[in-house]
Amino acid sequence: MATVTRNIVTTGLTGKVGNLVFRIRGDKTTVYVMSPRKAPLNKKQTEAQLEFRVAVMRAKAALSIDAERAHFKELAKKEGKESAYSAAVSYFFKQLHK
Repeated sequence: MATVTRNIVTTGLTGKVGNLVFRIRGDKTTVYVMSPRKAPLNKKQTEAQLEFRVAVMRAKAALSIDAERAHFKELAKKEGKESAYSAAVSYFFKQLHK
């Protein structure tokens, strides 16, 4: 993992570029090299990915509503999470497993 500082080319850059993944957390941009998958996903892993995708979609929908965003900001503080988004994804993922 590398940390990017004061680089005009990568300012605000997130996502995948080639085999590099750029991420912003707080005021830091980090860069990761994607490692190739050595084995195909098994059934349980595929199901977990699908559940996570559903949790992310629900979290994004909830955070587009001001009252929900405020709720998840408070939840994030209470649970020590980094962001309202992290708290929302965690909440909805846990809801799928009840």
